[in-house]
Amino acid sequence: MISQLNFFAPGSGDICSMENIKNIEETILTYTSAWNETERGAIMEKIQKCWAPEGTYTDKHTEITGQDSITDLIISSYGQMGPRTFEVLGEPLTHHHSGRFKWLAIRPEGYPTEGMDYFEFDEENRITRIVGFF
Repeated sequence: MISQLNFFAPGSGDICSMENIKNIEETILTYTSAWNETERGAIMEKIQKCWAPEGTYTDKHTEITGQDSITDLIISSYGQMGPRTFEVLGEPLTHHHSGRFKWLAIRPEGYPTEGMDYFEFDEENRITRIVGFF
């Protein structure tokens, strides 16, 4: 007989706890919603909640470090893409302080862009690294 594994064991320090997984989901939703803001203050408020001070972001066009830099990148993305709305597609998959999630950027006119981000997070569930693929 095969015993059932309990991946969601209780315990506040357990990275696989249901509570921790929900916190990571909230982190990713906060991060993604920052990309939907247009004002620097609103973007920075969300980034400060979900992004470690020295967190890094890398994609095929850029490599940056820090909360101010990711905020600047979000603002400059409007010049490149124009108005759009980012949505998370499904739940993030995580283990060992790393994970991935899929997203969709929807534009009022034009085709949607689908991508995937690999991320790492710290003990406070703040993003320490994102590598974006689109």
